[in-house]
Amino acid sequence: MEIERLCINILSLAIEGSFQIKILKKPTLERLRVKIGVLQNLIRTENELLIIDDKTYIRLSTKLFEISKEATNWINYVARSQNI
Repeated sequence: MEIERLCINILSLAIEGSFQIKILKKPTLERLRVKIGVLQNLIRTENELLIIDDKTYIRLSTKLFEISKEATNWINYVARSQNI
């Protein structure tokens, strides 16, 4: 249940960030990045506790890594565009 709520929160922050003006984007995207990190740790913990199998863990962690990378690139883009 907590993971589902966190996923919805991550989706909500991503949508919120996409509609905000550039000045307000960075704090929202940083919160998004933190939530993604929390989700990555929860998924890792579930695997360590054998709640999810290795195949599911690898699939989810790969997707989360890509999402995290995209969020970081988005933050860097916003930061660069604010410095121009």
